[in-house]
Amino acid sequence: MKHSSSLLFSLLLIAVAGCQSKSPPLAEAAAMPVPEVETADATTRKIIDYREYTGRTAAVNSVEIRARVSGYLLQSPRSADSDRVQPTAKADANLNSSIPEVNVNEGELVKQGDLLFMIDPQPYELALQQSKGSLEAAEARLKQANKDLSRSDALLDRNATSAAEYDQAVAAVAELRGQIENLRATVARNQLDLDYTRVRSPIDGLLGRTLVTSGNLVAADTTILTTVVSVDPIYVDFNVDEQSVLDYRKRMLEGEVKDARQTSIPIRLGLANEDGFPHEGAINFVNNITDPSSGNTRVRGTFNNDTGILSPGLFARIQAPFTSEYEAVLVPTKAIGMDQQGRFVMVVGDGNKVQRRSIKMGDIVDDMTVIREGVKPGETVVTSGLQKIRPGSEVRLQGAKS
Repeated sequence: MKHSSSLLFSLLLIAVAGCQSKSPPLAEAAAMPVPEVETADATTRKIIDYREYTGRTAAVNSVEIRARVSGYLLQSPRSADSDRVQPTAKADANLNSSIPEVNVNEGELVKQGDLLFMIDPQPYELALQQSKGSLEAAEARLKQANKDLSRSDALLDRNATSAAEYDQAVAAVAELRGQIENLRATVARNQLDLDYTRVRSPIDGLLGRTLVTSGNLVAADTTILTTVVSVDPIYVDFNVDEQSVLDYRKRMLEGEVKDARQTSIPIRLGLANEDGFPHEGAINFVNNITDPSSGNTRVRGTFNNDTGILSPGLFARIQAPFTSEYEAVLVPTKAIGMDQQGRFVMVVGDGNKVQRRSIKMGDIVDDMTVIREGVKPGETVVTSGLQKIRPGSEVRLQGAKS
């Protein structure tokens, strides 16, 4: 019995000693220093809200260059790495054949009217000469027929010829005049065919790859020789989702924004390797329907491209305005935290005590974020040290004296 009492007394002494050993840390916790944090004041600035989309650049004008007449190709645009000698046709001594030289290269800028291809012109020169000869012969016969008609008219007045012979003379003149009109059209058509042997660029633009080289037979209105696309200005096509379209229309009805079909709406563009949106343009077309399969509406912008950095088919990021200019409240983006309740900031109040504020975010502008709800202009928010503080705790502002 005496031994049991001694054991119980020893256990009580150990428990008391244990409680006493934990007291210093509790005291130390109560004496922990007030955490020091960095802060910034919420500011205001006039801004415009933007939304971002993706699209592709496209040529304003894109032309497939086709042969308008059939024949053998004498000359074509040169390849950049080729010094080949192109075949040329020998001019017949009886023809006024003068075959110009093609002086353009694949992939280079060309002007409207530049010679791109040369089709053998000799068959068409022969046809033109033949039609001109027939026209000259018909005109000579018409002169003779007019003289015969004048004589018949004089003889008819003296009753020296019959009315039937006079009518035949009138018909002969009319028939020859019809033949001459037909031959003049033939001459014009043959001249046009001859002109078509010189295939020229219809627009200013960038010349594509040569699809048919010299020596090959080309067919009229069938054979595609190359392509030319304009490069300045240039289009950018992008799709706007249905929700954005409806939001914008609602703001139009409320008078906040203007109709893109009735006024010029500025937009900005950035390429895949560019930071931000360095290129400025404007919306020039909004499609009249929404694609029911995707819910998107096609919108097109136009951009100046005097530097030539843009070309058809490039991936593009588009930034389009969705509000008019307004006064917005901004805080540093790094002041915004995230927990299970959503986005928040810690606002420093009276006595340097902080309180949690749930916020509704807007656009990010540089290193600042627009706050639509939750913070008022001039309020102080914590920008660093969020992990060291809790709602209601006291903080010491960095740089402030203790």
